[in-house]
Amino acid sequence: MKATVTSSSATERVLDLEIPRDRLDKIFEDKVKKYSKQIKVNGFRPGQVPKHVVAARFKEPIAAEALETLLEDSIREACKTNAIEPIAPARVENLENADGKPITAKAIVEVDPPVEPKDYKYDIPLKTGAVDDALVNARVEDIRRQLGREIEAPRAAKVGDVVMARYEKIEVEGQAQELPQHPVFRVELGKGSVPELDKALEGVSKGDVKDVSFTFPGDYANQTLAGKHSAYKLAIEQVLEVVMPELDDAFAASIGYENLGDLRARLKARLEESALREAREKAWDEAIGRLLASNPVEVPKARVQNYVHHRLQEMGHVHENDDHGHDHSDLEQEAVNQIRRWRLIDAIAAKENVKPSQEEVDAKIRDLAMRYGTDFESLKATLRKNGKIVDIREEAKAEKTLDLIIGYKG
Repeated sequence: MKATVTSSSATERVLDLEIPRDRLDKIFEDKVKKYSKQIKVNGFRPGQVPKHVVAARFKEPIAAEALETLLEDSIREACKTNAIEPIAPARVENLENADGKPITAKAIVEVDPPVEPKDYKYDIPLKTGAVDDALVNARVEDIRRQLGREIEAPRAAKVGDVVMARYEKIEVEGQAQELPQHPVFRVELGKGSVPELDKALEGVSKGDVKDVSFTFPGDYANQTLAGKHSAYKLAIEQVLEVVMPELDDAFAASIGYENLGDLRARLKARLEESALREAREKAWDEAIGRLLASNPVEVPKARVQNYVHHRLQEMGHVHENDDHGHDHSDLEQEAVNQIRRWRLIDAIAAKENVKPSQEEVDAKIRDLAMRYGTDFESLKATLRKNGKIVDIREEAKAEKTLDLIIGYKG
């Protein structure tokens, strides 16, 4: 076989193939032999169908399959010989398969272009927020509230109470909306996602029917409602007062601390860790922006398509045929940015020989174990069994590389 390789772009290699016909004939014969033992034909015992009968009756589909196998094998062989690592199946063009002549074709394969990072070490100071007594006290109050008891309040609602209300009518921008399947909702006054609604419910009592109107915040989680004027008719079913446990050493001991001082000290340490993590992440974001600006990396179309497909699957928007004329340009740009980011971080890690230690990997697993409320050894065994520990190691390597980029030494 002859294979001539040219580069049409940084992300594509073109293989001009010329394949001897006898290779196709051999594959065809092998497939006929295989199918003669599998195909059922009236008048012949199973597994005893003569090859010439199979070749005559099923020539076209077997020939098509043989040609497909020949092309796949030839492309794989040409890529291996020329040290090409395709990232997606090849696209075949200009296929010529004339009787008595070699088979010729052009195969276009996509590849990841090499990445040679430059100008990637920055000295970015971390801007950590202060963790003072007020912040620690607020966190303690949050914990107390989470562990508090809710009792019915025989009075009007005030900030800090929980109001249980039933939707009687909903209008958005003047248009009546269908009531939700579960029409009763709860809101903690002063902590709800719509401050105007919280304010409107102050002073309500059990049994009241209240008409409230407000505008959803511009950053409301449900973007279909963000910034829109709404009007509700609500029946107040309950006003609940939160009775919090006493703030003393017994309370601290009940949630696993030695005393109140130990609770405050450990909460402060966690808040400081969280503030440091947030500062590092902000510095990482700044560094990534600078890194992408100074290191242009071309991204193959196949990588972008795979990323977009995966994101659409996550959002539940993938169907058997994704080509519905939808505009996914925002996801495509996200794909380009993320893939460039990953490739640059990988290249820097390789260049700087960045490898996370077992202790660093274990530290991330401990964080996960604490978050999920499980023990370290069980989680580590589960991650090792399902192969996810590799993902943890890659995440640790990426973070260690980003710390190197921003100049953070821990």
